[in-house]
Amino acid sequence: MMVHDTKDVPGITVLAARHESITYTYADTPGGGRVDVVTTDPAALAALHDFLRYQIREHKTGDAVKVTARR
Repeated sequence: MMVHDTKDVPGITVLAARHESITYTYADTPGGGRVDVVTTDPAALAALHDFLRYQIREHKTGDAVKVTARR
């Protein structure tokens, strides 16, 4: 909260409530690493997208905010 100066980071409440339906897996890549975040819970997925969009905006990463599914 102190880093972003907000108490209401988008998606956090739902992600915390549904944490058991989400898996996080780290994989080494040639350029560093990747974290795969997987869920079949539609509400958790929407919350994750909200959270990541917020992070992209806050940290000005330049990453795309449009969601593209990878299966």
